Amino acid sequence: MKPEIIIAHLSFGSVFVPLGVALIHWRSLESELKFLRLILLVSLLCDALSIVFVTYSINTHLIGNIYLLLQFSFLYKILTDQLQRRKYLITIYLTFVAFYIANMAFYQGPFKFNSVSNVAASFILMALSLQYLYHLMAKLPIMHIHRLPMLWISFAVLGYYAGTFFLFLISNYLVEGAPASHRMMWMLHNVLNIVKNMLFAIAIWQSYRTTHSSIS
Repeated sequence: MKPEIIIAHLSFGSVFVPLGVALIHWRSLESELKFLRLILLVSLLCDALSIVFVTYSINTHLIGNIYLLLQFSFLYKILTDQLQRRKYLITIYLTFVAFYIANMAFYQGPFKFNSVSNVAASFILMALSLQYLYHLMAKLPIMHIHRLPMLWISFAVLGYYAGTFFLFLISNYLVEGAPASHRMMWMLHNVLNIVKNMLFAIAIWQSYRTTHSSIS
């Protein structure tokens, strides 16, 4: 089996790690982790549908483009709930959604990888993650900040989108001009996705530890 296929399967399977940890206290998750749970479930569903589509040689870009908006929306909600200036943040979100719809409808289309929308989403989510981390370090609400689930969620978002920013930017060019490089770049994407899911698992586990300790 080719390395890129093995890594793709590992990337698909990695979502079961945070989902498995979430099962430990499914009904008592903190508010931000409930949206994280939705991200994981949507990711699992979209990956499963993509496998079916690939099996029957059906274009999978529509699934990926829909998943982009869903994951962006859930992550945006998780991060902005930790910040102030709600009207300002709502305006940014609505502007992105309008841009996403326009790009899909009039520019790149639903059946092509929407690289422009992905780049815009990456930039926004990286900025929000950095803003949250700045406020966290400035306030230091608890002594052991590594126990905060939001710290690990921010690391996951920042690491994944910083790592894939340029991949999204040049993805469509590589498909047409350098298919071998394109395969290597998507191997990197899948590795980053695995790391993201592991960090999500740590976030959920830290929440469980905190909840379990308070009950004990």
